[in-house]
Amino acid sequence: MTKDKLEKFQYFIRSPYLLWALILLFSFILQASGWVDAWRYDRSQAEQGAYWLLLSGNLVHLNWSHWALNMAGLAIVAFFFSAYASLRQWSLVLLISALCVGLGVSWWNLDIQYYVGLSGVLHGLFIFGALREIRKYPLSGYVLFCVLLAKLIWELFNGALPGSEAITGGRVLTDAHFYGAVGGFVCWVFITLWSRFR
Repeated sequence: MTKDKLEKFQYFIRSPYLLWALILLFSFILQASGWVDAWRYDRSQAEQGAYWLLLSGNLVHLNWSHWALNMAGLAIVAFFFSAYASLRQWSLVLLISALCVGLGVSWWNLDIQYYVGLSGVLHGLFIFGALREIRKYPLSGYVLFCVLLAKLIWELFNGALPGSEAITGGRVLTDAHFYGAVGGFVCWVFITLWSRFR
């Protein structure tokens, strides 16, 4: 391996792109292997101690169109926002957003027996990315944040956006989008305050 290729490899494994690639690859393997039922959030199993399902449900999807839609969203996050935070910071946002989705569904959506999909986490990543963008590009950052906020408010009062359930092939749990967005916002507050106090 040449020095130039080694430097590129070292940059990759220290960058957020490694995180996005791992999510894409791992979720693809789960989907292709037919392990959706084993990894989805299952209320009865979670209540019996399978707490990891609170997180793993975010990595599996209803079908391939659902998976492709979420991976497209992840690609947008990777392309536009990766440079705004470190691998460690993005990992924290991912983990907290996933945890907020899992706990939120578990505590407040008692009618939901199963949950799958990365869309809740994606809303957390988008909110965090938009707020970080404000530092470099205030106009686009504020516009994006306001659009996301308007979408969340619409979903809270009117349900899923028209056509979204037809694309995913199942019910869209819009509450999960809100929970994930809260996780992303909390991470932004924490990381911002931590940076300033340091």
